[in-house]
Amino acid sequence: MNHICFIGPYPPPYGGMAIQLQTMAENLKKDGFDVTVIKANQDIPFILKNLKGIRTFINFTYYIHALFKNIPKVDIVYILASSHLYFFIIVTPAVLLSKLYKKKTFINYRGGGPQGFFKRFRPLIHYIMKQTKITVPSGYLKKVIKEYLGLDSYIVPNIAYLDLFSYRERNPLKPYFLCTRHFEPMYNVSCVIKAFKIITKNFPKAKLGLVGDGPEREKIISLVKQLGISDKVKIYGKLPHKELPKIYDNYDIFINASNVDNFPGSIVEAFAAGLPVVSTNPGGIPYLVEDGKTGLLVNTNDYEALAKKAIYLLENPQIAIKIAKAARKESEKYRWENVKRRLLEVINGN
Repeated sequence: MNHICFIGPYPPPYGGMAIQLQTMAENLKKDGFDVTVIKANQDIPFILKNLKGIRTFINFTYYIHALFKNIPKVDIVYILASSHLYFFIIVTPAVLLSKLYKKKTFINYRGGGPQGFFKRFRPLIHYIMKQTKITVPSGYLKKVIKEYLGLDSYIVPNIAYLDLFSYRERNPLKPYFLCTRHFEPMYNVSCVIKAFKIITKNFPKAKLGLVGDGPEREKIISLVKQLGISDKVKIYGKLPHKELPKIYDNYDIFINASNVDNFPGSIVEAFAAGLPVVSTNPGGIPYLVEDGKTGLLVNTNDYEALAKKAIYLLENPQIAIKIAKAARKESEKYRWENVKRRLLEVINGN
């Protein structure tokens, strides 16, 4: 039986890529596969973690040691990849060492907004990725990689945790909105807040839950106060993934306003839990959400349109239920059993 080595970020923290790696590794172990995980975020001594400025170098040193220690022992190397510095200090050495030891090597590329990165560093990225087979979670990234790098790739969807999220029909549909995106510029949580302010004019009892944290936290808190909706907005901060199902169950509509996106697992979680989705349409989202069937889409950064679509759902609850049912059915594609089948097909060369 092939011994598979997964390389990438690993919880904690509980980012989307880290959770995907953890889920693949743990499920394959349960299914009897030999699995090794090399963490991009190494378990370095606590005292060294506090050495700002050289912390990245220390982590890199531990990481390179882990590559040399583990890659010679395995048959297959499967690297979860994204853009920018991570690609150069995590992905590149892993690929080069894997090829040195003549291992069957895969890059699972999942970065949002890759066009600028590919365009800027095309020769190096093309060389590194050409050494491997490439997998992607969406048709959007498959198209971008072909267009910018001239390389083919295989779709291996992200895993949805359908057994964690219980489907509940929202009847009656309440004006309770949820957004579970980190507070970073590309996720544009401020746009969600501006849309929600408009919604409260039509639905004074509306509520908004925000799960996440990040560099825009203070900006978001300030905007909530400025718009006079502090009593209607609850900020949960960053939560462990296992706590999310009960949060989803407390809300009725999922709202998202990202400017850059690939395959947001939070939308699939909303599908699974029965929350109809209203979202902007960057990158891979239209490949995940079919407008009018499994969700409602608007152009990026258009908070007025986002509010209008949300109000439309509240005024047409039967349409919201129909959309939620179709979305739950769509989410079945991302169940582990289906993703595993496709992953093994690609790994085994089928």
